[in-house]
Amino acid sequence: MNISSLKFVENKSDTLDVLLHGSKGGMNYSLMQKIEDVCIKQGHSVANFNFPYFERGEEQSSGPELKEELETLKSVLNECNSKEYKHTRLIGKSLGAIIASYYLKSLQKEEQSKYSVVVFGYVTGSIDLKSFDGKIDIIQGEKDKFGSMEVVKNDLKTAVSKDINYFEIKNADHSYRNELKEPIFEDEAIEIFKNI
Repeated sequence: MNISSLKFVENKSDTLDVLLHGSKGGMNYSLMQKIEDVCIKQGHSVANFNFPYFERGEEQSSGPELKEELETLKSVLNECNSKEYKHTRLIGKSLGAIIASYYLKSLQKEEQSKYSVVVFGYVTGSIDLKSFDGKIDIIQGEKDKFGSMEVVKNDLKTAVSKDINYFEIKNADHSYRNELKEPIFEDEAIEIFKNI
C-alpha cells in the first residue's frame, strides 16, 4: 500500500514515534504538527501521515472495524522499518488512538512489549487497551464529550497495564478547546506530552 502523504523523519534513535490523526484535520492539524515538532526535538524518528479516507476528502473512516486504517498503519510501520527500533510509540488523537488500540490488540503479547501508547482525547467505549500491558499515557480534557478523567479511569479499571498515567486539562473539551471552540489548551496538552 502506497501512503503518498507519509512524512518520515529518520533520526539515529532507538524510538520510532508514529502519529495517528483524529477524524478531523489530518496530519496537518495544528495539534498533530505540534506533536510532530516535539517528537523531532526529542531526537526520535517520526512518521506522520493521513489515512486514505482523509486523503480522498471523505468525512468518515472505513467503518467500525477500521480495516483500511489498520492496513495503512501496518504499511507505515513496514515502510519505516519499525522492526529496527527498540521502541515504537503510537501517538493517537481520538480516532487515531482507537486505531492504535485495535492494532495493539491484534499483536501477540511478546510483540506488544516494544510498544507504548499516548492518547490525546480518550474515546470511552471505543478505545480498547484493556489487554495491552505496556505504558499508556492519556491526556484528557476535563469537559471531553467522551468522558471526564473519572469515566476514563473507570473504563480502564480492568486493564492489565500497571503503567497508566492520567493527565487532565481543566476546562478543555475533546479537542483542547474552550467553550468558544478556540483551541487554547493545545499548548497545555503539548507541555504535558513533552514530559512523558
